Formats: sequence, structure tokens, C-alpha cells
Amino acid sequence: MISPRTLRGLPEAEHTMAEIFKSDGYATAAIGKWHLGANPVFFPTNNGFDSWFGLPYSNDYSPKSINNPRSYAVQWPELPLIRDTTIVEREPDQRYLTEQYTQEALQVIEDNRHQPFFLYLAHSMPHVPLWVSDPFLDASDGGLYGDVMEEVDSSTGRILRRLVELGLDQNTIVVFTSDNGPWLLMGDHGGTKGEFREGKATTFEGGVRMPAIIRAPGRVGQGMVVEDNAIVMDLLPTLLEMSGIQIPDNLDGVSLVSRFEGEEMSERPLFFYRSGQLRSMRRGQWKMHVPHRYASILEENGGKPGSGGHPGVYGPTDIGIALYDLVADPGETTDLASTKPEIVNALLLDIEQARMHIGDELTDRVGDEATPPQFIDSVWPTLESNR
Repeated sequence: MISPRTLRGLPEAEHTMAEIFKSDGYATAAIGKWHLGANPVFFPTNNGFDSWFGLPYSNDYSPKSINNPRSYAVQWPELPLIRDTTIVEREPDQRYLTEQYTQEALQVIEDNRHQPFFLYLAHSMPHVPLWVSDPFLDASDGGLYGDVMEEVDSSTGRILRRLVELGLDQNTIVVFTSDNGPWLLMGDHGGTKGEFREGKATTFEGGVRMPAIIRAPGRVGQGMVVEDNAIVMDLLPTLLEMSGIQIPDNLDGVSLVSRFEGEEMSERPLFFYRSGQLRSMRRGQWKMHVPHRYASILEENGGKPGSGGHPGVYGPTDIGIALYDLVADPGETTDLASTKPEIVNALLLDIEQARMHIGDELTDRVGDEATPPQFIDSVWPTLESNR
């Protein structure tokens, strides 16, 4: 995890979506949470974005108890709201973050209505601490979490309407997705996992399975539902192909365009890491975990959800080799490893390939194709100047 004082961040050698789109003549803008390094060398404006307005990390990296009730939070510098590389406000009133981000997004669209643009909008909500503006307070039946989602939903609707008003909606691709499952540690402020097992901070389906909505008139059929396995790394090659931009040879993901056109996707392994540890993988219907310790929220494992913005406790739990049929058992309840040894062995070969090329801290492997993080010598002095 990259905290305010972490001396590493996004390597310069990596090519971001913004850099690729910018090289093809697109205006680029980032709004919201970044979390790829708390120093200007790592900020969006040094990684392909023409502009940025947002927070350099999660909104709970704050010394104020109303934003982070944990005792250790007092060590953090005041939460900075940044425009490009300048701190414009410390400890902003988070009730208005979603509205501020929305206004920024609408302005980016307005300013670039006559040229191609790439806009990355990463709302800080619904990461805890949950904050919502007055018009949305008590607007849902889902408590504060529901209110927050109502405001994010409204933000999305306003952005889509602006595209229509400017005559851009038929030539703009919109992707709506999330980065991980619910933070069950936070109880009623963390979301729900539905039928899936565990949540954020694990590689069970509750932690890694996310929906995605893509609106691309003329490219993705209205109402199309694709249930094939995909991963967030597929977004870049997909968007590049949809935009008519050449896809670089060394990307990790694959374009989904042919699938949207009705072709079948070839089966491939997908690997799930947590803190540098390769913990599980999926190929087709099969999901396999390798031996590791994880943070469980289940009562039988010693876990207990929190409430009202205060965290609960995780129960450290071990799992061995475990195999699940996600078509029949999406909740990962029935381990089939002992009855399907041939599938386990085949997937272990995939695991070994990932360890060889990507790496795995669980087994002290350094991948021969992995890009190491970039390091800096010291914390950004401006970040600490208020202390």
C-alpha cells in the first residue's frame, strides 16, 4: 500500500493509458483518487495527463478522527487536495468531494468538446470515510452507504447528460467499474458481498469479482451481457482498438472487441495477487487458491465487521490448495481439489508460469518480466509543511 510517506510509486518505465492516448492527439485529464505515489514525480501530470484535480491517496489518510478513527492516523499529514502539483486545500470538507469531482469532469468535457479527450474519473467515495452532500443525505433506504451511492449515481447521470447536450454521446466510450469488492471490515459503511465469499483484502470472489458497464454506441450492442472472464488490464487494449489506435505489443491485457462482435473468447489464466503475493487464479470455470494466510471477516474465523465508520477486526485464516467450480459454486463453498487432481495439476503449471514471469512474494520469486517500482530519496516536503 502506498501511504503518504512511501518512497516508491509508479515506475517511469510503465506506459499509462493517458500517455498512449496523448501521443495520439487526445487531451487527457485525471480527476479524483490517484494512489500511485505521493510525490509530484509520480503524479498524473508526470504520467501522461494534462491536468489533475484530486487526492493523492485514499481519503482516510487523514489525522482527523472524523475521517480516520484509528489511533495511528494522527501520524499522517493533513489530507491534501491537489490541482496538478499544487496543494490547493488541506483537509477539504469531504461532503463536497463528489460534487467537486463532478463539476471538474463536466468542465473537462466542455473544454474539450471539439477534440478527442480521455477522462479518468476516480471518485473517492464510497471508500471510507463516507461523506455525502446535503441534497443526498437520507436520500436512500441504504443508510449512509446508500446515500453515497445515490450521489455517485447522480454524478454519472449528469456526465452522461452533458455528453448528450454537447452532441458527443454517440462518439464517446464510457466505462463504469470499480477496483475491488466491499470492505467488509467497515460493516455498514463497507458495502455488501452478495452471494460471494469474503471481500476486499482477499482474492476470493467477494474481493476481486467486479461488474463493468461499457457504453459504446455502434461498438457494443445495447443490452449486451458478457459473462466471459475479463480483467481490468483488458480495458486499455479494448479502448485502443475501439478508438482506432494501434495496440502496443507488450500489453498484459487483451482486447474484448471481438467478443463484443460475437466471437468466442479463448480461455486464458487470470492471476490474483494481494500485497505482491500470488494467492489464486482462474481459468474458465475453475478457481484455485494456493496456500496462504488471509484476513477473514467471517465470525467462525474470528472476524467481526465494524459499524458507523469504525473498523471491526479480521480473523487471520489459512487456506491450502483449494479448487472451486465457479459456475456451479460462485460462493466458493465446496473445495473440489481432492476429487479433481488433474485440474489442480494443470492450474499449478499456470501458477508456476506466473511466478516465473510476474513474480510472487509468497514463494520469494522475482519475475523475469516484472517492472520494479520506482524509488525516491525523501518524502515530498510540501506534504509535511503543515506539521
